[in-house]
Amino acid sequence: MSSVQHSPLSPLFCPRNRLQCLLQCYFEEFTIINISCYHPNVEGNSILRYYRYSVHHLYPLYWCNNKESGDESLCQACTFKGIGTTYYFCDECEVSFHKECVESPPLIKSLYHPKHPLQLVHDQSGIYCSHCESRSRYEDVKLYYYCFTCKFSLHPVCATRPSFLNYPKRHEHDLNIFSRKADLTCDVCGVVDSKPLIYVCLQCDFVVHKNCIYLPFVIRISRHDHRLSFTYSLPRILSCGVCRQKVDGNYGSYSCTKDCSYAVHSKCATREDVWDGKELEEEPEEDYENLNSFEVIGDGIIQHFSHSHHMKFERKTTDIMYDDEKRCQACLLPFYGGGVYECMKSNCDFVLHEACANLPRTKQHIAHPNPFILQVSDTKNIFFCGYCQRCLYGFRYVCSKGDESISIDVRCAAISEPFVQQCHPHPLFLSNELGKYRPCSICKNEKVQTLNCIECSFFLCFYCATLPYKVRYEHDEHFLTLSYKENESLNWCEICEEIMDSTIWLYTCHECGTVFHIQCLLGQCPPYVKPAQNLSFSGTKYNIVPNNRLTRPICNDCDGRCQDKLMLECYDADGRNLFCYRHWEK
Repeated sequence: MSSVQHSPLSPLFCPRNRLQCLLQCYFEEFTIINISCYHPNVEGNSILRYYRYSVHHLYPLYWCNNKESGDESLCQACTFKGIGTTYYFCDECEVSFHKECVESPPLIKSLYHPKHPLQLVHDQSGIYCSHCESRSRYEDVKLYYYCFTCKFSLHPVCATRPSFLNYPKRHEHDLNIFSRKADLTCDVCGVVDSKPLIYVCLQCDFVVHKNCIYLPFVIRISRHDHRLSFTYSLPRILSCGVCRQKVDGNYGSYSCTKDCSYAVHSKCATREDVWDGKELEEEPEEDYENLNSFEVIGDGIIQHFSHSHHMKFERKTTDIMYDDEKRCQACLLPFYGGGVYECMKSNCDFVLHEACANLPRTKQHIAHPNPFILQVSDTKNIFFCGYCQRCLYGFRYVCSKGDESISIDVRCAAISEPFVQQCHPHPLFLSNELGKYRPCSICKNEKVQTLNCIECSFFLCFYCATLPYKVRYEHDEHFLTLSYKENESLNWCEICEEIMDSTIWLYTCHECGTVFHIQCLLGQCPPYVKPAQNLSFSGTKYNIVPNNRLTRPICNDCDGRCQDKLMLECYDADGRNLFCYRHWEK
């Protein structure tokens, strides 16, 4: 390391090499004399006596002052980043260590835990530090201080931190550590939790968790259109916009900066699936929906950003417009009447629902902390919707911020709170408990993301929430609507002719009194797709072809005869292959 300024050798030795020596000596039944696990400040005869029983060598450390190191370098003793600009370095192992980790004494008394001394130990399990509230991420042996009586631990660096904090933006006085475990309510989050460290101001009777001291003051969350600001009191009783429970106005929370009657608990507002992690205090406002999707050319004529030709607005009746082969380019649903925009070029069949033509270019979704961008550049590419788990084509919203890229279709993107399901009497809200699976009331599949009713035990997954409420059946002149079976006289499905379960959802024609299983009517293939050529998925070209032959073909994937209206067709060295639509989603 040419940028490292080497000082004379220190009397300390490389912790990584020293531990390897000790473990090796232990397994080889060597006797080790006068050498502690991580702090062998040994000299002279002690080293000679060590070499008498061991063939290993201990590497010395250099004291370094490197301004280029920064916070990205990793300490090999505690496995945490941020060794600073002054640290120890082992030239043989080419690793760095915190000054505190190398010079740490075997036993300390800490104001963070005054009842018992803390012992310096190493362990191979995940470390939970009570100060920084983080765990080591690696499988190597880690260094930390530990109280075996209270199961209390600190990293060596955290053990040297001062026992008071000064953060005037949160509180005007110094905050001192409250070392006893007690059920105290935090004035910032309003939660009783003795697990994190607690700081207090006795002068003001102010109590705060350490991890709440630096909570942001102005944020934007996925569940609300406006910014939220932190407040210690609310003028009226409100329910939380995330968990739907009451917000106690005597403790900290977030409320809308636009004077909406909207508030969120501090803990709910700063969840990783709700908040994008940005502090917006003194930052300019940003409008997520400031781009129009089209330019008005004339009376009823527009230039949509997704199409090169002018489009004209038409209002069609249901009987004239229903055509299963002619679908909206954005959502791929048929037209059941209403306003549409049609391409004015005679040989172009590009059509958009009026609502789809007005889709915002940028959208904030309730289930994701970062905004989505409308993408229409290549509708031949199949994409996987991250919420309903369907494989689709057409318009999509894409978010590439954060850890991974996620795509969602325009129907899932349109879901907002409160969500109204026409068959259910109460509004639905997004699940507020991370990692908890619930059975969907329609498909019965357990999902971790559901829309929940706070009045009754009704849960709806995104797949079923985006099922079309109204559909057409080729042998029925009326609309079929999604509903819950209430009439016991409707005993069998019109397609499969099997007895209907009285607890399931179905499609029904109220005029004719006929009922259909959802799966029988829609099939495995979603109602949003139609025959198409040269679609790409995972590098393979597919065609979506009608399954209308007299003899149903055998699916190459499941070895059964596919009953769906559409199938996937692809070609390889063996020739033509046909698959069920679910082949994409496996």
